[in-house]
Amino acid sequence: MVLGGAAMVLHGHLETEFKDIDIVVTTSGASILSERFCWRNYADDCSLRFRSDYLLRPDFGPIPVEIMGGFRILTEAGCTTVQPGETQNELFGSQVVHLPSKDRLAEIFRLCGRQKDVTRANTLSRA
Repeated sequence: MVLGGAAMVLHGHLETEFKDIDIVVTTSGASILSERFCWRNYADDCSLRFRSDYLLRPDFGPIPVEIMGGFRILTEAGCTTVQPGETQNELFGSQVVHLPSKDRLAEIFRLCGRQKDVTRANTLSRA
């Protein structure tokens, strides 16, 4: 499931800037990818707000890609796991991309809680 600014652009908000492509997969999916392609797991405890069991950074070209397995967001209410479910499949060229609905994406942005995420959530809510 594609998240972040890339998901905003794929939902048609072309003015959104993004520095990387964030993808959420299951923990087992990330484990399989890591093993199959020998991708290093960069997950650590450096971020208080964002955690994952796997953080993979495959080199697919000029735009960095981060694949997170077991992605969690810590809020004042506790820890919320972001599951890669509840997606809609969108066709871009010949590639199917799994995106959360605009409502689900806005919900995830609100959980993230940073100013840029709140702004993105509000943009999606107005759309």
